[in-house]
Amino acid sequence: MSKRIGIVTGCGRGIGFAITEKLLLENESNYIIGISRSSNNELDKLKKEYGQRFRFYKSNINQTEKVIKIIDEIQEYYGSINFAICNAGIRSRLCIEDSDLDLYRQVIEVNTISNINIAKKLILNNLKNQMPCNILFISSIVGARGFDELSTYAVSKSALEGFMKSAAVEYAKNKMQLNCLAPGFIESSYAEDFKREKKDLYDWTIAQTPMGRWGKCEEIAEIASFMISEKNSYMTGTTIYSDGGWTAK
Repeated sequence: MSKRIGIVTGCGRGIGFAITEKLLLENESNYIIGISRSSNNELDKLKKEYGQRFRFYKSNINQTEKVIKIIDEIQEYYGSINFAICNAGIRSRLCIEDSDLDLYRQVIEVNTISNINIAKKLILNNLKNQMPCNILFISSIVGARGFDELSTYAVSKSALEGFMKSAAVEYAKNKMQLNCLAPGFIESSYAEDFKREKKDLYDWTIAQTPMGRWGKCEEIAEIASFMISEKNSYMTGTTIYSDGGWTAK
């Protein structure tokens, strides 16, 4: 089985770490390049356990020139990049009245522009090499639904989904696939603090979710793994929701 080279951003914890670990564990042909703003003990364990199959770069994704150089280095070392899971992002929780335009710019710069930068670089590289590429953006149900105090995050995710749809149509003939995976509330690294510090809001999210619980990072990783796999050969320009039924209401 030939190597499949993939990038996972925001790989240090939560959904990003669960995806990285699953891809390494499930298929020996997967070579994963992790990009995250910081390292940790869990990533060190992956480096020890998987050796050359896991390579880590420390970078914020909004360091756009640095990320471009990383992608070039990966391609020079491994060859063409087959897939990318763009998971890294930030959120802010402020009402619209208290969210100035600079905050909107900051969130959009990380969640939207930085991911467009990665996608454009991969598309251009693979067009040059006449190779397909599968790009998956981790979005959010917030991009499609209205939420109090999350307008900055919502704008960034809905804009990212708009780019995804247009790029998917534009490059489908070149065997480029672009999709979004939009989780609901997930038990990632912030979950315990959220339950403790925002109990009323946590209870509300449970009441809004038909399945009556938050999702698990591993559940999102399962879907992401399929969406960038060779088994997924006909899906592009689509947002898949994994939210316990929230958006079905």
